[in-house]
Amino acid sequence: MADDSVSVTKQLTVAECWSLLEKDGVGRLATATVDPVTGDVTPDIFPINFHVFQERILFRTAPGSKLIDLTEQPTVAFQTDGHRGRIHWSVVARGVARRMMFDADILESGILDLQSTLPTEKWNYVRIEVETITGIRFDAAR
Repeated sequence: MADDSVSVTKQLTVAECWSLLEKDGVGRLATATVDPVTGDVTPDIFPINFHVFQERILFRTAPGSKLIDLTEQPTVAFQTDGHRGRIHWSVVARGVARRMMFDADILESGILDLQSTLPTEKWNYVRIEVETITGIRFDAAR
């Protein structure tokens, strides 16, 4: 008799990770803040609505601490997850975040169509140049 309480975990390929991110969604952006006096590094995590274009993760943001963090320390991590029935998945991408500066790039990327969960004005467009992407899929235990 099979043990239904055991969860089976599978490493995802890079292509499978990108496939899971194809639809716009919500994820978490991890940044680092450096204290200018002590030099101490403090991590921070922000929920973001995201869009994928040409294997880059894009998001919109308002001026504030997230944008300041990205300017000072552009190396970031991004994580999102989801499920379909009992099958759960999680994808983590690491890379460098840069503001999108050119109107043509912004228009071509489709980022203007990304709907934000919060009603604040978000006119800063950021692209994460992904250096590594990993993921897992697992069948949740009954």
